[in-house]
Amino acid sequence: MEKKRTLKVPHVYVIIVVLILLSAVLTYVIPAGAYDFVYDEAADREVVVADSFRYLDENTPASFRDLITSVSKGMAASVDIMMLVVLVCASFQIINDTGALSAGIFALLRVLKGRNKLVLVIMTVIYSAIGGYLGWLEGQLIFIPITVAMAVAMGYDNALGFMVLAFGAISGYATGPLNVYSTGVCQGIMGLPLYSGFGFRVVAWVLFTILACIFVLAYARRIEKDPTKSLTYGAEGVIVPDVGEAPAFNTRRRLVFLVTLVGIVVSAIGCANWGWYLQELTGIFILTGIVGGLVYGMNGTQMSNSFAAGAREIIPSALVIGASRAILVLLEEADVLHTVINGLAQVIGVLPHSLSGAAICGTTALLDALVTSASAKAAIMMPILAPLGDILGISGQVTIVAFQLGDGFTNFFWPTSGVLMAGLAMSGNIPWDRWAKYAWKFAVASVALAMVVVFVGQMIGIQ
Repeated sequence: MEKKRTLKVPHVYVIIVVLILLSAVLTYVIPAGAYDFVYDEAADREVVVADSFRYLDENTPASFRDLITSVSKGMAASVDIMMLVVLVCASFQIINDTGALSAGIFALLRVLKGRNKLVLVIMTVIYSAIGGYLGWLEGQLIFIPITVAMAVAMGYDNALGFMVLAFGAISGYATGPLNVYSTGVCQGIMGLPLYSGFGFRVVAWVLFTILACIFVLAYARRIEKDPTKSLTYGAEGVIVPDVGEAPAFNTRRRLVFLVTLVGIVVSAIGCANWGWYLQELTGIFILTGIVGGLVYGMNGTQMSNSFAAGAREIIPSALVIGASRAILVLLEEADVLHTVINGLAQVIGVLPHSLSGAAICGTTALLDALVTSASAKAAIMMPILAPLGDILGISGQVTIVAFQLGDGFTNFFWPTSGVLMAGLAMSGNIPWDRWAKYAWKFAVASVALAMVVVFVGQMIGIQ
């Protein structure tokens, strides 16, 4: 019997290199262009001047020097999130080596014995609420080690642990009922009352959170029926948390577990009230690891060895985060990124009125492959979409919802997304090609639902 052929997807390093080379080639094909920017005091940021796009007199395609320096420039631009990944994982290794997380997780699972599906739903909803009402996305990466360990302890795999966080977090962040980083920024640029359209966004949040739970539970059932269907089955280099046996949840481990929870809570309060971001989060978790190690009774050498081991395992994957940024570096330096955005905006303008909002949503999802930062896209696209929406008869609120829903869900699919590559790395080095085999389904379903939600919003005229 002839052996069935399977498509072998290249290593993520190979994928990134191919995308970098393709981006360099495109700079020779796409003409250079630029928008003018002005400072908007109300939005407190640089925004694009509507109708200011122009083709530049001289094209500046990527030179050989631009190509070979793009990776280092991308890493320099991504250093904060790269350091978050490396240092948080290294610090968590100290906590892991105390056995406190495993002991605490098993204690929780004993309380909820036989209710694995309920645990998965509760965690997904929690992460969605954090994304939607606190505006956290990158910040939720700090929960990955605990969530992955919990999934493995329940008999699932690393991928399900990351899926619970990723699908939940992005469902909340994209709908953003009280997301200051997305909803607040966009409404500020459009001159709309802060958090207006709240009721519609809450309904959208519920719908997308339900969708996230459906995909999480479907994957859980899939690997329950056949463990070989796991996304990480047979994958090389995946680090599975050691939760095979339940260590005693003694007093020292309870204290370490408490220290870890305090670190997470302090991080949440800092981001919500004190303006903390990646650097502060990194520092808090280094401190959490040190305090946790001391509470458990580890000496300096033991903590140092644990820290070094954690960093050593995660560095190869952390490098992908910076390397993927090289794609954007090449397009920006060649002045072709604005040309791409202008072309997409022009296409939207020729579609039927009833589909205009959905088209904005789909176009933003495609653009997400190039610019994954919501705030960066908002600064560029919202001033363009605002007058376009006026011309097409679309309210500012619909335009914002279309932009946000298009911006969000593919962040956990495109390999150019720093937050995705960081999450996969922190989840035990899950290969991107394995993750993409299931994540594309969620991305497509989410974008399809987003277009329907935007269409309904446009028909009922949300304000």
